[in-house]
Amino acid sequence: MSVHERLRRLLFLVPYVSSRQGITVEELARALNVSREHLLEDLDLLTCVGRPPFNPDDYIDIYVENDRVYVDLDQRLSAPPRLTVGEASALAAAAELLRPAAGDTLRGAVEKLERVLPPGAGARFREMYRKIDAALEAPEALGPLTQAIHGRCEVTFDYAAPGRGAPEPRRVRPLELLSHRGQWYLQAFCLTREDERLFRVDRMGALSLTTTLFQPREGARAEVPNPARRDADVRVLFTPLVAPYVRERFGEDARLLADGSVEVRVAGDNERWLTQWVLSFGGEAEVLEPASARAAVARAAKAALGV
Repeated sequence: MSVHERLRRLLFLVPYVSSRQGITVEELARALNVSREHLLEDLDLLTCVGRPPFNPDDYIDIYVENDRVYVDLDQRLSAPPRLTVGEASALAAAAELLRPAAGDTLRGAVEKLERVLPPGAGARFREMYRKIDAALEAPEALGPLTQAIHGRCEVTFDYAAPGRGAPEPRRVRPLELLSHRGQWYLQAFCLTREDERLFRVDRMGALSLTTTLFQPREGARAEVPNPARRDADVRVLFTPLVAPYVRERFGEDARLLADGSVEVRVAGDNERWLTQWVLSFGGEAEVLEPASARAAVARAAKAALGV
């Protein structure tokens, strides 16, 4: 008998005995179509199976008594998972957010969520689940874009860039979809601009998949603003007023100063993102270095103020 066949028998044996406590050795051997000798060897092996840290209670307690087989399962194995209504609703909300890309394949998962709720909590879960409208706000374009990324086919769409008036036609090679602060973005190589760009999915219109296939360049990956990058080179100072938010966002990477302000280092290779991000603090953030980034933020601030 192969190792694979024996493993399958062992995996079958525990739940089988668990549902037939006290089954005789002979009956169990017939059910598994093995000899009594092999069955007893399997039972001995199962007594050595456990989970870390391998305390006595961490092993499968399966034993033979008066020629009958019993198993005592850890409660974490014998009892189904129990979620609070809040935990189940959080999972359901995440499923709703992914539903535009996954279609109806998540419907079964949501139904399973409801089944593992504590008794009596189903009605409350259904009431809360009906209030989740993430799917209504999630762009319907996620599904076609996911298909295009996997199929590596170019797509076209009209893109409504801020401040540019009428939407502009774009033809891109889609690379990756990302979700950031409730917004979905498409990282793609824009054939119209001949450069990699990040597009907000909800600003796309008239999306269409083409029959033109492409191969992503080697090492292609999404380059999105990531203030926590390790090679960050821009030093930004935040006043005590916004320091709590910054410390919560950056954790140990936010250096607390004596006056209550904090200092962090962020990536500066995306000037547009950097200036928007710093200016969003309304004067409570200041770029210290390098000088080029400081000048870029100053130019953006003057442009915003019209001076």
